[in-house]
Amino acid sequence: MCEEQLYERYLPGYMNTNCEQERNRIWEQASAETIYQLSAELQRLRGSGADLISFVHPERSDGPVSAWPDLLSMDIVYWRKHRHWLMEPQNESETSQNSRLGTIGHNQVPENYINQYIGDDIRLFYNSCFVYGRLYSALHYILALAKRQLDRWAHSLYPYQLKMAPHHSANRTGPSVLNPPLPGGDALGSHASVKAYFHQQYTNWISEQYIEWMIVLNAQLNRQTAATYIHQYTDPNGVPCVDFICKNENTLRMIRPNYFVEDIQQMANSSGFLDHELQQIVARIEKQCRSLGW
Repeated sequence: MCEEQLYERYLPGYMNTNCEQERNRIWEQASAETIYQLSAELQRLRGSGADLISFVHPERSDGPVSAWPDLLSMDIVYWRKHRHWLMEPQNESETSQNSRLGTIGHNQVPENYINQYIGDDIRLFYNSCFVYGRLYSALHYILALAKRQLDRWAHSLYPYQLKMAPHHSANRTGPSVLNPPLPGGDALGSHASVKAYFHQQYTNWISEQYIEWMIVLNAQLNRQTAATYIHQYTDPNGVPCVDFICKNENTLRMIRPNYFVEDIQQMANSSGFLDHELQQIVARIEKQCRSLGW
């Protein structure tokens, strides 16, 4: 069947209307099982390689994913194409040439390169079952979970900072962490305003420090041996999902998109390493936060 026939089979009327609102209505009224079955059939047409894999984001790969020799070379071209903030700007001809060259020099990692596998949505057949996947590097997987934990920690702190009575600020001059200039002319304002102010300070600080943490952790991971981690789960509708996590650049170099699952499984390890690294980085950042008086 072609795609149009598949849509008509699972979502009657979907292809007969050009109204986006009507298409959304038909899609939303379909059961999760129907959408899953349709997606699986479509993937057989759209995917490539031994696992019929594809990236959801169209800019992730020019052409079939399986055409790339490894995940590292594919990501380096993507990184160059988007002129990442850690590299010097390129002119248009250089960007175009890098995109065409693809695999040339892929074993020589560019200066300042940091992989961009931040949980990219992928679709594939894993152990003969269609799954919704996400592709991470350990770098971005660990940092994403660390930030989530730290955000919960920061939001649990209040009203700890407010133990200092507002009148104490009368002896201070100028704005300070405990005496911020807030809208409305009130030095401290309401409890909610102070809480919002502190959270904004925390958010700004995290954003400023994030790049440094990324660079340090990336270098640390790249000194270690190759490994992968596989996290299987189901979404709220019972649909099978898998997170695929690659430890470092050497791991990315060893994974062929054409044989994605085979290569991932050959290097699969326990997630204990990820858990350990996560707790280590969270502890270090919490210590930094406390040293700032948070």
